[in-house]
Amino acid sequence: MSGLLTSLQGVSSALSAFTQALNADQANVANASTPGYAAVRAVINPVGFFGNGGGADSVVLQSTGSAQVDAIVQAATSQASDSQTQTQQLTAVNQQFSITGSSGILAAFQQFSTAFSNLAVTPNDASAGAAALASAQGVASAFNSVAQSLASQSQSIQASAQSTVSEINNLAGQIAQYNVQVRGATSLNPGTDASRRSALTQLSSLVGVTVTQNADGTVNVLAGGTLPLVMGDQAYTLSANLSSAPGSQITSSGGGVTPSSFSGTLGGLVDTLNNSITPILGGNGQTGSLNTLAQGFASNVNNLLTSGVTSGGAPGVPLFTYDTTNASNVAATLAIDPSVTPDQLGLASTGASASSNGIANQLAGLTASNNAASQINGIAPQDYYSSIAQSVGQQLSDATSQSSSDQTNLTSAQANQTSVEGVSLDQEAINITADQRSWEAAAKLVTVMDSLTLDTINLVGEQVS
Repeated sequence: MSGLLTSLQGVSSALSAFTQALNADQANVANASTPGYAAVRAVINPVGFFGNGGGADSVVLQSTGSAQVDAIVQAATSQASDSQTQTQQLTAVNQQFSITGSSGILAAFQQFSTAFSNLAVTPNDASAGAAALASAQGVASAFNSVAQSLASQSQSIQASAQSTVSEINNLAGQIAQYNVQVRGATSLNPGTDASRRSALTQLSSLVGVTVTQNADGTVNVLAGGTLPLVMGDQAYTLSANLSSAPGSQITSSGGGVTPSSFSGTLGGLVDTLNNSITPILGGNGQTGSLNTLAQGFASNVNNLLTSGVTSGGAPGVPLFTYDTTNASNVAATLAIDPSVTPDQLGLASTGASASSNGIANQLAGLTASNNAASQINGIAPQDYYSSIAQSVGQQLSDATSQSSSDQTNLTSAQANQTSVEGVSLDQEAINITADQRSWEAAAKLVTVMDSLTLDTINLVGEQVS
């Protein structure tokens, strides 16, 4: 009798184990499309096997999640987001530097040359003089427009960085809470595991992260490999101040050393501002190539005009004005003196080669001049502009190529992650069929054992009577 009861208990234990396995299979199917979900496998340890010395079969739920595979996907996600962000931002920068001459600074330079070339033909013509002043105003306006656009983009990047940091901090808080749930659980909770894994993937798109696993199942997360974001159940906040010097723009309330560069959306924003916009617009101790060009051109024009004389023999007056106290603010403040009239332009040269249009001719050829005195950092103003445009264009080309390559790498990493951790509906169908048959077999044994036990009880009762 005791043997039958023991057997019945064992079969009932097996029935419970197969039920748990079926539940795991069904959960996999239900969550096949859930972000961050890794397939769960129910490992059944029969009595006496794998160290199971209890009185019943044991079931252990194991996740197919792989920290190594996840790290590869996180790194690929960060890099793809970084290069995509840079491509988007550099596209806007590149639009400010047309090399076709149809718009922008280059077009203004060409119009300036044409206007003063026409003025050189008829230096005393008031209409030609007015057109020359208008062309100078066009140059100033072109510089103002580019400076304003870059300044607006810089402000937009800083606002986006603040928004991105807020998202990062929110996700860090969620991950810390998931860590609390993981630490307090007695067994794997697939739902919590999926939520945490999904949050880590989202976080990696915003900033490059290093994730390490603790013995209690919690994770630690560092931004850029050095700044604490999550340490077990403790979340730390990032702060962004992109007006600070590079290397101190992103900080953590948990301390740590700011890395030289980040990846992810935050990295793309910071890199574009520091390495593309600021070198052109100026700031953080840099004059900015746009300001160097604006000041060089304006100073050359003013020097030529003040070296000449008017048709009446009066000294010429400077035409351009700009902020002389801040070298990084020249392009934004470049303007022409509104009090200057065409008859005040010193278009005639003096000295041994005096000519009534000598200065006008020099002004007409200024943008492409090979005269060392008229060049900016050793090259003509027009060529200096081209060097800026070419640099931006090359950065955009590099970022675009990198983005395409990074997206390919991310797609490959995600495909590998799916093959290792994802739910295969075909495999789940096989598992469900096998577990269902095992469950049915165990159920039949329970029925048989129950019948034998009842027969035994009846026999014993007859003998007693």
